[in-house]
Amino acid sequence: MNNLLLYNGKIHTGDKTYPGCEAVAVFEGKIIAVGSSSELLKEFCSFERIDLNGKRVLPAFTDAHTHFLSYCLKQNQIDLNGINSLEHCLQIIQKRIESTPNGQWIKGSGWNQNLWNPVKYPTRFDLDKISPHHPVCLEARDAHTSWVNSAALKSAGITSSTTFDSTGEILKDIHGNPTGIIKEEARRLIWDVMGEESVEERVVALKSGMKLAYQNGLSGVHCMETIKDFEAYQTLRARNELKLRVNFYLPIRYLDHVIDIGMKSRFGDEWIRFGGMKIFLDGTLGSQTAHMIDRFDHVIPKTCGTEIVDQDKVNELVLNAARHDIACAIHAIGDMANRKALNAFENQKKILLEKKLRQRIEHCQLIHPDDLARFGKLDVIASMQPVHIPEDIDAANKYWGARARWAYPFRSLLSSGAVIALGSDTPIESCNVFKGIHAALRRVKQNEKESWFPEQILNLHEIIYAYTMGAAFASAEENIKGSISQGKVADMMVLSDDIFACTPDDIPTISVEKMIVGGEIVFEV
Repeated sequence: MNNLLLYNGKIHTGDKTYPGCEAVAVFEGKIIAVGSSSELLKEFCSFERIDLNGKRVLPAFTDAHTHFLSYCLKQNQIDLNGINSLEHCLQIIQKRIESTPNGQWIKGSGWNQNLWNPVKYPTRFDLDKISPHHPVCLEARDAHTSWVNSAALKSAGITSSTTFDSTGEILKDIHGNPTGIIKEEARRLIWDVMGEESVEERVVALKSGMKLAYQNGLSGVHCMETIKDFEAYQTLRARNELKLRVNFYLPIRYLDHVIDIGMKSRFGDEWIRFGGMKIFLDGTLGSQTAHMIDRFDHVIPKTCGTEIVDQDKVNELVLNAARHDIACAIHAIGDMANRKALNAFENQKKILLEKKLRQRIEHCQLIHPDDLARFGKLDVIASMQPVHIPEDIDAANKYWGARARWAYPFRSLLSSGAVIALGSDTPIESCNVFKGIHAALRRVKQNEKESWFPEQILNLHEIIYAYTMGAAFASAEENIKGSISQGKVADMMVLSDDIFACTPDDIPTISVEKMIVGGEIVFEV
């Protein structure tokens, strides 16, 4: 559909030049006019028409932090998100085991021991009772911890004598035997024997999974994935079948390869673009592996979390990437990890300014108050995921105590002058943008009403901006997308309800009735 006129709607453009209008005209995938219905119906009388019947239209959203292909692949795996007991998790796992031939790997994700009573890690023995003939690997909700059974440990050759360096951990009992919980980089011992999908299998999953993005209000995603995943997106693009706008970040271990082939940040087109390199500095709150300035509360033995990369090394990585026109997206959960990321950007400020790279910190979950202003001063993008908040509140209060007042500090970061780009970290959380909006707007636990540190709440317009123009800025694409503006790509969604008229607690019930990407209707109910 090359010529399209949407009229008789309530269109939130996200553009201060014309903040609201009734109609928008699209030609060859680009927006060519916005205005009143009467004006555009007269001017573009030959265009195919869609009567919006007064429905609310927003610019399509971009999820600024995903593992989207992983999300597509996990549609056929066990989902333990939100399950509030070990017993219930085991029941779900057993059902999958019963329908799976002996010897095949059982995969899944989403378990969260912080929802269980008592709060404690599961063990391999819990799985052994139901899975003696299947190796099992289940990723925690935070995607930094694996729960495996004895068959999986045996397959990977992990025994009481197996050790790992400081970047990972194999939990062991008082007798020195593996418990079945493996953290951070040590999980690669399991992954290496578990095997992975081929590029073509990934292509198939991605092609079917794009509809999931549309249903959740997304026309674009920023992906933090692997070379094979990147190849899958490129394959779809070469076949002219990629209808999702992708900004891709590769793990830092590929930096030398990326430099050798001459790839630089912003290479690509309006469908797929290389963003830069992803660096992990620490783990997560849920697994108590976030790197902290001071020790976690209520954790024995006392720990400040996991330092995956030290300050000198991250400085070196950021500088080396910048010299070759490559930006970095740094994973930082704990306040020390965020401080180290800011230090790395500050140490290289001169060359970073010369290169005009869009540098980012991913998650920014806990920031020391002394470091908040540095985001704006250093022009560091805060890439954050509000949808984590409802499940994180209890863990943050328990493990961070009084420090939790600086968790998810949206308002403080915005006040510093930082650009905020919002996302979901899917498949760790739902990529439903309306759940994310509600979490940022309300900051409440599920089924509760009292907001958690309400002084950090953003208003609805600020949140929508962070999902649209904020995300576009993070990928240096603010001139071609992020708002319903003349000359930009025609990406927009028609909503079931007016998001500006309903109560905040009704926002998660809003659905997408029609998604338009590049002027093409890619989804409608």
